[in-house]
Amino acid sequence: MGSNSAPVFQQLKVGEQLESIKSRLLVISHQLEALDDGSLQERLEPIEQRLTQAEVKVAVIGQVKAGKSSLINCLTRMPDFLPSDINPWTSSVTQLHFGHPSGKTTGAIFRFFDEEQWFKLATRGGRLGDLTKGLLEEYKRKQLFDQVGAMRERARSRLGDKFESLLGQSREFNSVTPEIMAQFVCVGDNPEKLAENPDAGQYSDITQMAEIFFNQEPFGCPISLIDTPGVNDPLLIWEEITQQSLENSGFFIVVLSAHQSLTRVDMRLIRVLKALNQDQIIVFVNRVDEVKATPAELDKLRRRVRAQLQKELNGKDVPVILGSAVWADYALNRNDEYLDHDALQDFTKDRGLDEQAQEMAPKNMKDAETRAGAFLASGLAQLEMALSEMVYGGAASTILADATLDLINVSRQAVEQARVRIDALGGVDTTPILSPEEKDKLVIGTREEIGAVFDELKTGKKETWDALEKELTDAINDFADEQYEIIRQSMKSLKRGQSYECDLDTLRENLKEIYSDRFEMIRNQMVDEMAVLNNALKDGFSISIQEQMSSINVNTWVLAMIMPKAEALFRIVSLDLTTTWLSGLFGYPKAKIRLATDSIRAQFQEICDEILVKGRAELNAAVDRLRDEFTADTTHLLNVLAGQAEEKAADLDPVAQMQKVSLNTARSDLKVARQLVEKLEKIRDRLDTAGSGK
Repeated sequence: MGSNSAPVFQQLKVGEQLESIKSRLLVISHQLEALDDGSLQERLEPIEQRLTQAEVKVAVIGQVKAGKSSLINCLTRMPDFLPSDINPWTSSVTQLHFGHPSGKTTGAIFRFFDEEQWFKLATRGGRLGDLTKGLLEEYKRKQLFDQVGAMRERARSRLGDKFESLLGQSREFNSVTPEIMAQFVCVGDNPEKLAENPDAGQYSDITQMAEIFFNQEPFGCPISLIDTPGVNDPLLIWEEITQQSLENSGFFIVVLSAHQSLTRVDMRLIRVLKALNQDQIIVFVNRVDEVKATPAELDKLRRRVRAQLQKELNGKDVPVILGSAVWADYALNRNDEYLDHDALQDFTKDRGLDEQAQEMAPKNMKDAETRAGAFLASGLAQLEMALSEMVYGGAASTILADATLDLINVSRQAVEQARVRIDALGGVDTTPILSPEEKDKLVIGTREEIGAVFDELKTGKKETWDALEKELTDAINDFADEQYEIIRQSMKSLKRGQSYECDLDTLRENLKEIYSDRFEMIRNQMVDEMAVLNNALKDGFSISIQEQMSSINVNTWVLAMIMPKAEALFRIVSLDLTTTWLSGLFGYPKAKIRLATDSIRAQFQEICDEILVKGRAELNAAVDRLRDEFTADTTHLLNVLAGQAEEKAADLDPVAQMQKVSLNTARSDLKVARQLVEKLEKIRDRLDTAGSGK
């Protein structure tokens, strides 16, 4: 169970293009390290670390029984690894690491809840109880609290005296078996029935996350596939945990059921991704093998789903793939337990896949043509193609582009260093550029100035952040006040037993728009100011070194690519758990209505405070990184210029032959550095094209 078999019917490896570019960048980085006796190594190490530690994270999300686990089993070419024939009663997120940066290729780590995580899960952040105290309808909130409490008590019952000591801990295994997975992850449809068996699901209720490790096959780069709990009733904890896991992923496969595609629950997930500014989405409409539909009807279904998504995602064209994990499983593993042969035959015939299936059918494989047809009909090939394109395009605009621009800056510095050495060794100009004293003074002064101007980038936006906070608060208060009046008037016309429905999505969308617009304004101002500061700092140097210092540039792209994240606004708050939350207010005094609207006010204010803190911290962290890099680059080049002066003044190379060798080395370094600049600029252009989707 700890290793995967050779891929079958695999037409490409997801992530191959990404890994190819990453390898080229690492080779270029190593070439830069070799120049000038490795003086650039310290600057290059964090770039290489970001590249080697990069792992593509793909979250597979959707409702229970949509077929998420079955689809993951097919993508990984590991039949039956994740249980797919039952509703897994589990609160854990399962991460399948393929080619993990740590080098770990076998085994598993199961991480347990701690007290804080239990409480946060039960109360949606810890303050929900205070914020909703006194509401008349709280059964849904109580249901969640009870579900978490039941999980905790089942765990305590199974683990006995070990329970307390296990909180916040983890268990690690060198290999994984079905029995271990059953113990820590899945306990079946009804966990209460398994309480009598201490081995089945013994740790499942206390497991927050499971991490399983494999070698990189069948993928082309390090990938983590994240299997999330289902997001529909009866378990509210599933949706809560799934939403908490989304922020750490960069790519998403949304699995829908052909029986009921894009339900209200599905659209909530899409809106959460939208709030995260995550448009790296593929929609896989599973279980088409179970619906009796003509090709025209299926095409109509795809168009309808695409149109709904485009409307929700502001015109973004999301790939929508129709398929069947059952057909994929049959193609890959000849598992026909759930296969309707007639439905498969009709589908391949209607789609005209028979001829293509004959061409791709492997020789000496039993039922080769039928299985090849099942593979083509399953949609797995289209999914892998779309995923590969999405992963490459997304990485091109994040990890790879970041590293490429950094390497361009370093390689341009290498060009300047080589030119300085050639001038010194060739006697082009015997006048020292910088004396050691001048260099020390410049290094100290420049560091102080860089620190001051970059700190101003962070603190100078305080008034803007304060204004954004006030704008969000005003929007919340206006909505709550408006709802108070609407509810009060509605109560007069409602008959006993009728209820009023409060649409909180209007508030969510308004707050998201305000936050996103202002966040992007602040970020863009910081980028513009950083570019101005970059030029001003270099213009402050004396004419004699301005040309050399012009090779240093701040990688403002790092800051410019930070997007506003407002997914917390789409978190399920207590009043949004039911459309009948005011049904009991009929005949109650105004104070009760005010209590309800004040709860709306308090909960959304809490959420806005959270996203403001996170957004500000992310921008400031990027500024700190760029400040450190700019300081290091400037200091290094100043040291190089001072080294030239020292070398000339002391005449450290009196032997002509040695000087000739050093001169040839410097000339060789200059040639290599210029070539590397050209290579990197071509890679940058290629990544720009990939990132723009052209």
